[in-house]
Amino acid sequence: MLSSTFPREWIQKNTEESASILKSLGNPSRVLNTLFDNDTDTLMINNAYSMDPNNTLESALLGRRNYLPEKQQTVYQDMYVESNMQTEENYIIQDQLIRTVNNNISESFEYARYWHGYVAFLRPLLIFLNFNEIRALSTGLLAFLALIALMLLYKRIKFKYCFVIILALLCSEYFIMGFTLQGLMTFVISMISTIIICIRFDKIKNIGLYFFSIGMVTCYFDLLTHPIITLGIPMIIYLLIKQEKGKISLKEAIKIIVKNTLLWGMGWIITNLTKWIIVDILYNRNLIYKSIMQFIFRSLGTSEENLAWYMGLSNNWNWAFRHTLMFFSTLIFYVIYTLIRNYKNITINVKQAIPYLMISFMPIAWFMVMVNHTWFHFWFTWRNLILFYIGIGIFLLKLFGEKDETERIEKVNEKSKEKIA
Repeated sequence: MLSSTFPREWIQKNTEESASILKSLGNPSRVLNTLFDNDTDTLMINNAYSMDPNNTLESALLGRRNYLPEKQQTVYQDMYVESNMQTEENYIIQDQLIRTVNNNISESFEYARYWHGYVAFLRPLLIFLNFNEIRALSTGLLAFLALIALMLLYKRIKFKYCFVIILALLCSEYFIMGFTLQGLMTFVISMISTIIICIRFDKIKNIGLYFFSIGMVTCYFDLLTHPIITLGIPMIIYLLIKQEKGKISLKEAIKIIVKNTLLWGMGWIITNLTKWIIVDILYNRNLIYKSIMQFIFRSLGTSEENLAWYMGLSNNWNWAFRHTLMFFSTLIFYVIYTLIRNYKNITINVKQAIPYLMISFMPIAWFMVMVNHTWFHFWFTWRNLILFYIGIGIFLLKLFGEKDETERIEKVNEKSKEKIA
């Protein structure tokens, strides 16, 4: 609401420049042989431009694009299957933005089922920067956050685990994710969550409430890109630090994963429901029904598609394997090299390793639940697999752990018991 209080004229120039840039990029846009969802980036810029300073609450809740409050327009509400929408205007979304900034469009669309929290930052940025300049800023931000997170992690855990995380970030194309607004926020949330855990690990009194909050923040900012990385990455970091400080049982680790996953999910679901309920009460959009039907559609697809449970997983895995083979091979090579180098000092530790195997299957479960969405949008949803890369790498390093490390953790555990006694 605060971001929509200033007049549209303040962002007119940079939005016009952004519209031209987005039109020239095509869809999907390509950076270093990586595909980005230019349509969604265009929609996000359009939503930010379409905020009405004279009606901030309505603007914040209805998530409109192509909206010109001074004109008489046909307004299309959310539909649970967008392809069923019969419109008069050309549906090329880049052209819609160009016509909107030129005050020459007669149809407006609502996208109310999401919070569109990104507008809180995007609209003020458009006062000073165009789309390309925002991408440069975002790329720098991601690099800075990764640097801070890795420096803090290096003080908390062994280098070999940090190196696995670096390779996984490279596998998921993290360092060029600033070139897309659409997939940016989940990585920002993951990095900030990791930094907070590293800094305040000993002071977080209720880790369940922390993951509940992460789920809420993810729902507020994300447009269903790769949300579970905001659950899995902080979870891995939390368990690594907890194990580094002392041995924890497999039962305790599983309890941490299950409990915090459920609480993250509750935060994500409750924040969604809150938006739908508020919009239905204030504006009578029947949004709860439409959003639930959209979820079913994104899970099962239509009867004509006839999607099998494994098709989302198959599409995402094949795409990821083709585009990140070099980094993934380096990750596997590094794990094998580390094991061979320390083969005389290796001890099998299944209980310490199993939790990371469990987390590595989170994206697999996501692909199996959201079959239609991940099958259709595989060229960006595959980045959920960063959890698989990190989880499998750390699982192998923990499974074939070093005796010295195991003995050190046991000594730490004994000292903790003595202090308690």
